[in-house]
Amino acid sequence: MKINISGLSEGILVYDFVKPAIELGLDQNFLGKVHAHVTLEKSAHQITVMVNASVKGLFVCDRCTDEFEEEVKTSFTSVYTWNNDGEADDDDFYILRKEDNIIDLDGSVKEYLLISIPLKLLCKKNCTIPDSVNVIEDVDPVADPRWEKLQKLIRTEKN
Repeated sequence: MKINISGLSEGILVYDFVKPAIELGLDQNFLGKVHAHVTLEKSAHQITVMVNASVKGLFVCDRCTDEFEEEVKTSFTSVYTWNNDGEADDDDFYILRKEDNIIDLDGSVKEYLLISIPLKLLCKKNCTIPDSVNVIEDVDPVADPRWEKLQKLIRTEKN
């Protein structure tokens, strides 16, 4: 997902990219292709890039452990400038050199898709823990012989 910025006229340009998830460096949990809709706005001193990206992922439900497919979507905005008066202190702010003529969005798209994966992965909103899950009963654990003296003290205090 590279955009050649040399010779671009000022204004708004729209790009649509499709790239296999594996080529973007996403792991095997991501299926098929990454789709990215990019709107680039060029002015005299900067380029603003707005990206909407999506990819299908294969995940395991945190509750029932079933596999399910879900589309991961993200959107972000990055600013590129040739004005080097300040430092790039923001993750989405980049300073270009005069000889730079390509903006590569692969790394940013990959990062934003990865952080867009929900922390709690559920196959459906009302997913419940299946009844077949074995519940561990409250059983007296086998005592470690090193703790035997302490257990005797506890028993004598209870009595």
